[in-house]
Amino acid sequence: MRWRLITPLWIAAFIALPGCDRPRPAPARPALFLVRDADTKIWLFGTIHALPPSVDWETPAVTRAIASSDQLVTEIAKPNPATISALFVKLARRDGLPPIAARLPADHRDALDHAIANAGESAATLDRLETWAAAVTIESGRARAAGATPADGVETVLAARFAGKPQRAFESAGSQLGFFDTLSERDQRLLLARTVEDSSGYPAMLAAWSVGNVAALARSNDRLFAGAPGLEAALLTNRNARWSRWIALRMKQPGTIMIAVGAGHLVGPKSLVAMLRTRGLRVARVQ
Repeated sequence: MRWRLITPLWIAAFIALPGCDRPRPAPARPALFLVRDADTKIWLFGTIHALPPSVDWETPAVTRAIASSDQLVTEIAKPNPATISALFVKLARRDGLPPIAARLPADHRDALDHAIANAGESAATLDRLETWAAAVTIESGRARAAGATPADGVETVLAARFAGKPQRAFESAGSQLGFFDTLSERDQRLLLARTVEDSSGYPAMLAAWSVGNVAALARSNDRLFAGAPGLEAALLTNRNARWSRWIALRMKQPGTIMIAVGAGHLVGPKSLVAMLRTRGLRVARVQ
């Protein structure tokens, strides 16, 4: 369950990030799509919000897409660590919550203990968090343990590459946090359960993204959202629908732009790519 591709990994990842050495970058070829008509091109690039510094994803195709684009559009604007941390704490902490272990079925307790340890967290910390926030914290901890940081994430690098060019965002950090905070407790507990069930974690997700394995990423979506239509609507389909409407309108203007969103939004039958094709737009995979 690689939901970090769909949701803002930088929510908790900005807290106490460790330093790491910088080995020789490993080449990656993540999926890149192009929506085009006679006078408009829109690049769609699937991202990971936090990466180890050892991943080199700027292939010739991506470099050309960046160079040819006049504007960058991302999920949220370049995040401010202090602002996101404050927003997270405000929404995530609540008194009177049951212990985190009590919010999962008994047969998940061992997996929860293992996930907490791998994330470098403690049950006492998670006990004070709403269930969605506990899931986010575990996922962010796993990524940090793998050496991933938002500073090396795709969006941060792209923001630097587009310096001097217009940049905009589909959403705000506050609205993204709100997607989680307004989930039903049932959906929050499903999110937590599927987070702790995913023993393969961040390395498997990174491996699939690095080779552009959209089928594997789509299967991750399927596992996350099975039997959870509310979770799927909040984190995936409603957002894809809004973004597809924006893109369809933008296609009426000439020019070239790049859109970079979590890679989980670009895979599967309910993806942004699929919705654009349903609207009659031409979408081709170029990498």
